[in-house]
Amino acid sequence: MSSPEEHLVELETRMTWQEDALNVLSAEIQRQQRLIERLDQRLKALGDRLASSDQPVFQGTARDEIPPHW
Repeated sequence: MSSPEEHLVELETRMTWQEDALNVLSAEIQRQQRLIERLDQRLKALGDRLASSDQPVFQGTARDEIPPHW
């Protein structure tokens, strides 16, 4: 059986590893949130461009939509 001091050292070591993992995960979540915000802005800008465009999205015929392997 381990002594109380050894048990305390083990608990402190685990806590240190958990704090480090939590900091790494927090930084990753922040990075992903910034990426999501940038992508959301780009999507909104593309939607605005599409909505304000006078030209139709597709300028072909139904025949042009058939995949080439048909």
